[in-house]
Amino acid sequence: MKTIINPRIYGVFYALLKRVPLLIFAGIIIHACSDMDEIGLDLIDTRAQLNSIDTLTIKAMTIPGDSIAMNLGSNNILGIINDPEFGKTRASIYTETRLFENNLYLGDNPVLDSIHLVLLYSGDYYGDLETFQYLEVYELAENIPDVDSLFSNIEVPHHPRIITRTRSGFYFQPAPSDSIMVDSIMRPPQIRIPLSNQFGQKFIDANGTETFENVPNYLETFKGLLIKPNENVDGIGAKYSINMLSTLTSIELFYHTVEEDSVITHMRRFPINEFAQRSTRIEHFGYEDTNPVLREQILNENQAMADSLLFIQSLGMLRVNIDIPFVDELTDIPRLLINQAKLVIPVPEEYVTEELPPTQNLILLRIGEDGELNLLDDYLVGSAYFGGRFDEDNMQYTFNITKYFQQLLDGIYPNDGLALVTQSITRDMSRVVLNGPGNQDNPMRLVLFYSVFD
Repeated sequence: MKTIINPRIYGVFYALLKRVPLLIFAGIIIHACSDMDEIGLDLIDTRAQLNSIDTLTIKAMTIPGDSIAMNLGSNNILGIINDPEFGKTRASIYTETRLFENNLYLGDNPVLDSIHLVLLYSGDYYGDLETFQYLEVYELAENIPDVDSLFSNIEVPHHPRIITRTRSGFYFQPAPSDSIMVDSIMRPPQIRIPLSNQFGQKFIDANGTETFENVPNYLETFKGLLIKPNENVDGIGAKYSINMLSTLTSIELFYHTVEEDSVITHMRRFPINEFAQRSTRIEHFGYEDTNPVLREQILNENQAMADSLLFIQSLGMLRVNIDIPFVDELTDIPRLLINQAKLVIPVPEEYVTEELPPTQNLILLRIGEDGELNLLDDYLVGSAYFGGRFDEDNMQYTFNITKYFQQLLDGIYPNDGLALVTQSITRDMSRVVLNGPGNQDNPMRLVLFYSVFD
């Protein structure tokens, strides 16, 4: 990350600043700024020369993100998207179910009628809802690890047989906004997956045994489920958010008993509550069928490709690392004050569609010496100051990183770079293509307003 893209531009800038700080050098616009965002200009001594420049060298690269904890909120992501730029990505759900109560008893001689897996939509989605999908449901062969954090690269062994009533899976069209009729009652938007009678009979057979005495015994028999979209999808597809802590998200067991020559129907729920272990698994299929510019960055760290286009994808899949390589040398310039530093990141219109709109909110983080990601002090001032929201009118994101840039000059932080990611990293399902710093039409750029004192 230390290779200089355009040292000639910087060399001119640095030399002129150092030798003739009170003169106007080529290409720099001199102005006294009145914009409220350009903080500090009203405090500058009249002997200071006010300048701006937007040709400082920036380097950037798309890299795979780290796995993220996916069990900490109330929702989990499900679905598959076949994106023309980002390729195919899939979100599957691992989850336990639980007993509603200890010492559960279904009655004498229960007879199975049907069994369903019910998943309540939370309402959020991304992609094309016109595309049908197959959902496959499997029984887990091992328990989900009993740990505090379950990450997006989780993989738990499962039995090979699909346990939906139709052995090829449940074929449906996602409808996160549409209520449905269940037993003549209008219910909130949900996915209702009929499961096989063979799986349902396991619950009937557990009646009156130790399995229904308590949760640990129950989890020995019913270790959990894997809900996985089939990778074959016609069209763009969609991802959607499931409210895992709703009382409706559960296994529903329908059965009947006979009492005094009367048939009594029953329904028992086996919920996914706040104590159940669960996580979303994210897969990208080796970045097959992606835009060649993206693939070259991921597989070969091709800097020329990164100069052109950059790619950010939610759920921890893709992020952009940004380096400003010449900051360290600016510390040699005496009496230099940064009035404002703005990072402007354009979005090319040709990669924006109705089904795949750009991410609404990005966040810029400081990379620490050990690779950890940290909030910038600029972020702590507030979102109106810091920025990061997609500007649809100008097709760009803008970040105010004035404090961070001055801290680099003052030696408070090492210049280890910045990371650009989606803000709601575990809930956001979107992606965005960005112009790189070497883009010929409208490059990513750092706009620097500075003062040099006499």
